[in-house]
Amino acid sequence: MKKTQAQKHFIGLAGEYAVCTELAKREINASLTLGNHKAVDIIATNPINNKAFFVQVKASNTTRIVTGFFQKYFTRETPHPDFWILVHFDKDKMHHFYVLTHDEMADAQMKRNGITEWREVNGVDNILLDSIKDFKNKFEKITNLI
Repeated sequence: MKKTQAQKHFIGLAGEYAVCTELAKREINASLTLGNHKAVDIIATNPINNKAFFVQVKASNTTRIVTGFFQKYFTRETPHPDFWILVHFDKDKMHHFYVLTHDEMADAQMKRNGITEWREVNGVDNILLDSIKDFKNKFEKITNLI
């Protein structure tokens, strides 16, 4: 069954709030950015040293998560988020997190696309959960950084 735009919107929003909750549990301030043309979903800071970082969130209730990666990031130099956190809502509505740096996301997306270099790709990129299972709950990348 095809999801409506409203269903996609609420899955995405639920993912963003879930990530903010997880970051708060780790004593990281996280604020959603709002608007239709935002560059990142969450701006987060360490309250002790005020280091900030940017997070892109993608969420799905299927085993395929649409990323749109190479439709937006054509080169390594294109301004980008520091982290990607992919959220999967399973059939019981439980959420699972996959935490990747931007470069890790690029590598995973290249592998999925069968390419070896950064370039614009037609269509809309997506990633399969099975291909990123090693990144599940890897929040220490963020907490160790800040």
